[in-house]
Amino acid sequence: MGTLKLMAVGDITLQTKNNEHPFNSVMDVFERKDILFGNLETVLSTTGKEKKKSVVLKSSPDSVTYLDDAGFDILNVANNHILDLGLEGFKNTLNLLDEHELKYIGAGFEKSSLNSSFIEKNGIKLGFLGYTIGRFKVPEEISISKIKEKKIISDIEMIKDKCDFVVISLHWGTENVFYPSPKQIELAHKLIDHGATLILGHHPHVLQGIEKYKNGLIAYSLGNFQFDCKLSQSSTNDSIIFCVDFDKNGINDFQIIPIVINESFVPILVEGKVKEKISNFISQISKPLIDGNITNKWWFEEIGEEYLIGNVNSYVTRIKKYGLIPLFECMIWLFTPFCIQCYIGILIKNIKSFF
Repeated sequence: MGTLKLMAVGDITLQTKNNEHPFNSVMDVFERKDILFGNLETVLSTTGKEKKKSVVLKSSPDSVTYLDDAGFDILNVANNHILDLGLEGFKNTLNLLDEHELKYIGAGFEKSSLNSSFIEKNGIKLGFLGYTIGRFKVPEEISISKIKEKKIISDIEMIKDKCDFVVISLHWGTENVFYPSPKQIELAHKLIDHGATLILGHHPHVLQGIEKYKNGLIAYSLGNFQFDCKLSQSSTNDSIIFCVDFDKNGINDFQIIPIVINESFVPILVEGKVKEKISNFISQISKPLIDGNITNKWWFEEIGEEYLIGNVNSYVTRIKKYGLIPLFECMIWLFTPFCIQCYIGILIKNIKSFF
């Protein structure tokens, strides 16, 4: 048994300005991988019933060749955009990935599917599982794995004897905030306690911290990777390629390769001060995780304003498109317990700033 380098990246849409190749600038880096993982945050279809959402993500089926070119080995498809073109778009996407022999996790054609996948390189076998948050209804005949603690632990138990190490992909968290919630941290720790070795998070559209926990490693959010950051209302176009080195005993090291997403939605490598800035930022947002300082009170003070602004903007877009129904939904949402905790967090933070 030798060593294995897993590279992992965040959200991918395969849409660029002027039809530029989305991965041209990072292909040399990808050549150094043994396994390449990404979150496919789009439907690969031209047909299907479009959902009434502020942002619908759909890409040409032809763009699947970009994934082939870059050498992606496995993709997460358990996310809140896989049903953007309904059941037809979902089936078209998975059929296309199957045709190109691209492995995927988190969704399948059968209702009871485990939605796992295994890859062996250099004598080391990784087992992958994928899950997503979301209140969306899953059509009867298919499966999309939702984040449910007992189910994930059960799935880990089912596959951990069939591989050397278990990798969990989680589409989770609060958009555009730089810290995971205490509940996310607690869940991540439990999954490692029950046999997972690596957790790869995505969905917030920004980077979050990296935490070593026991024999495991958690990247809470890999951020956008190849994405129109304006669509996600992201406050930054900084991101990373996350590199994790395995040997026979587990994870022996990890590195980050800083990138920025340019105006064509293409990730490019950076050097000098920009590279240093991104590396320092990862260290900064990882520190509260390492020190164990993320409490509920602290978290709502940190994320309250970003969460509210982002969601109000999303509702405004939907109201302009679809009228009264999202307006009523917004009015109800403003009085939810989560929003009320955000109001309190913002108030406390502002009071502290005066003293």
